[in-house]
Parts: sequence; C-alpha cells; structure tokens
Amino acid sequence: MSDRAGAAGAAAALLGGLAALAASAMVPFHAGGGMGTWIAGLFLVAGLTLALASIELASRAPRKEHDGVGLRSWAALGSAGFAVGGAGLVGDVMEQPIVAAEIAGVVAVAAWWLTAGRALRAGPASVLGTFTLLLAALALVALALQFAWDAPEGAVPLRFAYVLWAPWGLWLAAALLRTPRPFGPT
Repeated sequence: MSDRAGAAGAAAALLGGLAALAASAMVPFHAGGGMGTWIAGLFLVAGLTLALASIELASRAPRKEHDGVGLRSWAALGSAGFAVGGAGLVGDVMEQPIVAAEIAGVVAVAAWWLTAGRALRAGPASVLGTFTLLLAALALVALALQFAWDAPEGAVPLRFAYVLWAPWGLWLAAALLRTPRPFGPT
C-alpha cells in the first residue's frame, strides 16, 4: 500500500465523517420542515465517501489469510449499504421514499461493522475495532426501533443509524493515518 493510497483513504473517511457530522447537526432544524435537501445531500456525500474508505480499510487486510478475502467482501457489502442509505435520504426528499432499501442498507453497514470490528480487535487498531462493534450494535438498535416503535407519521426510526456514520468516519480517518497496517502484518 502506498502512502498516497493511505492518505486518500483517510481523506475519504474524514470527508465522510465531517459530511455526516454536518448533516447530523442539521437534523434538529429539519423538524420545522426545512433543510431536508441539504441533509440528504450531505448524507449522500458521507455515504459515498465512507464507502470508499471502507474499501481502503479492507484493502489493508492480510491477503494471505482467509479473513482478508472475507473482509474485502464484507466491505463491498457495507459500501453498498452506505451508498443506498445516502441515496435513500435523497429519494425521501424527492418524495420517493425507499425505506425498504434503507433497511437493507443499514443491515449491510451493520454487518460490515460487525465483521470489521471483529477483525480490527485482533490488530493494532483494537480501539477502532471495539468502537466499530459498538456502532454496529447501535445500528441494530435503530433497526429494531424501526419495527418495534410505533413512530409518528413520516418518522423513520431507522434513520437514527445515519448519525453513527460521523463518529465512525472520523475514527477511521484517524486510524488510517496513525496505523498503516491496522490488521497487523500483511
């Protein structure tokens, strides 16, 4: 892995984390009915850049081990989840909600986080691994709320999972910059 590729992955994670943070900070203002387009656009940018950062993280897994191949597959699934989640919010703003696809996206991201968290806990980035597992659990709680909570009309409890993108992106950027081989020797 070149330093340039590592810096690009960290930059993607940082951009994704900051975009998700900005979108999350704007959510309370959306309660009055405004800023939906900005929020959706920022989460779409966050989803796409976090998808790229996920692929970069998985590319750092050992290539000789079975787990490295599996981790890259899970990263592809998680990347699709980030992209679908961001697109789902844009669809909602355009009055074409795709909540079923968003549910699949949150499940895909949570599965990616569970897999990455488990793999990272065994390497030098063990703090990121534990944090990733915690975020996966919180995403699954948001999924459970979607089905268990009788939310008011127009509310989609599942979308609480999107605010988790910000801390993960920021932590991932820091880990990619600090730890060139987060999974140990390759």
